[in-house]
Amino acid sequence: MGGEGGRGNRGRGRGTARVKRREVESENGWTVITHGLARVKIHDGGDARREGKIAGAMPSEVVRDLTAEKLMVEFKKLQERWEDTSVARQIKELISNKTWTVTEAICIGIGSFSRDWEHRWRSIWQLVLFTSIIQHLNSSSSNKTLQVYAQDPAFTPIDIEFLHLLNISTTPSGIESHITPKSFVYSPFVDWFILLPMFLKGKDPVLYVGNEILDDYGAYARSGEKKEKLAECNELGKLFLDGRESVKAKDFQLHAHALNGMNIYWKVTTDNSEPSNEQAPS
Repeated sequence: MGGEGGRGNRGRGRGTARVKRREVESENGWTVITHGLARVKIHDGGDARREGKIAGAMPSEVVRDLTAEKLMVEFKKLQERWEDTSVARQIKELISNKTWTVTEAICIGIGSFSRDWEHRWRSIWQLVLFTSIIQHLNSSSSNKTLQVYAQDPAFTPIDIEFLHLLNISTTPSGIESHITPKSFVYSPFVDWFILLPMFLKGKDPVLYVGNEILDDYGAYARSGEKKEKLAECNELGKLFLDGRESVKAKDFQLHAHALNGMNIYWKVTTDNSEPSNEQAPS
């Protein structure tokens, strides 16, 4: 299923063009899929940092003089640019063409917006997408304003304060307890062997946006830990895909590694059905 034309596939886990990604580990063991980054960990500094010899390492330091208020200014500037993108138009059309019953939005593994490295802009763009979907859901949902939660081990105090300015609550752990059949779950590239058994097992969110869900991860189970979880994740992937339609997010030109490769999945229900005379946006 390509990014241009066509309809989302129901219950399919294969056939979507994939973007090359690498895995990045944060300090507590989460693994996220990124685009073109080396394997990294949050780094506390020392001589190696000063010498610049740790390629791609996520530093513990935040951007100098950055505050939550300054982050908000940066965020709003990106929001203004977002509105003219093909992804923004695709999301608006997809959400507005359906009636949603969504009560909470869950953001898992988005990364830090304030740590002193270039990839923080990727995280801010991903947050722009998350909040855009929330705005459309608030307009299209039969419920009141959504409850919004976010969790990531890389969050700094500035990140947490900034998210609170956006009315997003943060939690250090256990965010999966907030996921219900009326949830929108957003997980920008958390690896499958973490995402499925830790966050999606036993869950049935009506809307999910993140990396592609497969019914067979055999080609990606190269480590011992992944091989141990392969059978479980394959089964969880099959269960997740059943009764869902999906579409690949359009290419995002403003930041090559922020959104490209994301997929949108929605549960087909009587409350959340697309109009019979319209086609789901690609």
